[in-house]
Amino acid sequence: MSTEFEDQLTQTLERAAERVPLPAIDPVAAVRLRQRRHRRHRIVISAACAVAATAAVLVGTRLAVPAPPPAPRYVFSPDRIPDFATLPGPDQVWPDAVHRLPAKLPSGDRYSVVAVLGDDRYLVTRGAFENEAGPSIFNTRTGTVTELATPKVTEGLAMSTVLMAKEINGKAVWFLEGSRNNHIGREAWMAPLNGGPATRLTDLPDATAPRFSPAGNAIIWEYEIPGTWKNPKGPTVFIRTISLNGGPVVNVPDTTGFELANVGPWITNQRSASDLGTKTSGVLRNVATGQRLRWKAAPGIQYLRCGPTWCTGVATGNRIALQSLDGTDPITLPVEGSLSPTGNGRLAVGSIERPDTTAQVVWDRTTGRAAIMLPRRVPDPLSSATQQTPVLDNEPDVLTVSATDNELVVLDLRAIG
Repeated sequence: MSTEFEDQLTQTLERAAERVPLPAIDPVAAVRLRQRRHRRHRIVISAACAVAATAAVLVGTRLAVPAPPPAPRYVFSPDRIPDFATLPGPDQVWPDAVHRLPAKLPSGDRYSVVAVLGDDRYLVTRGAFENEAGPSIFNTRTGTVTELATPKVTEGLAMSTVLMAKEINGKAVWFLEGSRNNHIGREAWMAPLNGGPATRLTDLPDATAPRFSPAGNAIIWEYEIPGTWKNPKGPTVFIRTISLNGGPVVNVPDTTGFELANVGPWITNQRSASDLGTKTSGVLRNVATGQRLRWKAAPGIQYLRCGPTWCTGVATGNRIALQSLDGTDPITLPVEGSLSPTGNGRLAVGSIERPDTTAQVVWDRTTGRAAIMLPRRVPDPLSSATQQTPVLDNEPDVLTVSATDNELVVLDLRAIG
């Protein structure tokens, strides 16, 4: 069966099925951090946009991982749109997913929670100004901290910063930036959570983006070739990958112009078409399976971003707009802001504008339940004392609810059910 025929058949069957306007959401005003090595200690908050969709076409080299479960489809109905003006806190909506921890580690350092590991154990990082070589495991029951950055990581390392860390298949994986032997650069590292030495996955060239995304038992990231006189059109971006089982870095074929989406292992070519606007149509790809799906912006919706289950953009008045992947069933929410998919598209996470502040929200699209978080505008966003969320992860597993001098409260997105 030809690829073209498969695409046509898939579209015909989908349209024949009950139409599902997916409550998409996603930030338009996403801050895309390209942290350079000479800016290695500047914290820049990155809130990226939604990504991807579903279909099937093999593309180039696929990673040797099992296909993830298909993203669920959610019925879009008015009773599942929350009243954004009167949202409660997450402890009232999902009390079992809220964790209360000490405000500081036993060393006195502030920290961010990257993942909830269970049994009162948390994967944490200390922040951008703490000369940190890797994440740690904080056991709040015993009050102990286990460093995952073994001497193999720290030898010859100075002025180090953990750009991003994540728990993937029982391992801690992180991007590290620092000076080693008087050379400033970035490196990718991995360490088992149940004990064992850290392993350097690869050295990262300077043009490597400071974030990565899981792709089965591998990670993917963006690599940018700067514009030169031989390439006058400007920088060229493509996707690279490496297996957590080891092996060389591989360029993912045919990914020029693609970038990471908010939902791994999806990538998208939704980069701006020019300095004046964004694309109105394009392609989404799943790096692990080769799945591909086309998207198209509905009339009146700008800055479209798509995920594997729905799309979002900006409508008149800078209000959040939602639509189906093919541009049908557009809906405008009664709020301004930006939302992104996570949890396989089940959750919408982002920010909404209120008269007095910008607030962070989490919306469970299966139930319509939603909660409001700590305002995103902090007194000093460059302070490690206030930076309590991993700044470079487009799809964090944990969000900070509040941080005071006595307590750190976090929401485990993976526990929302």
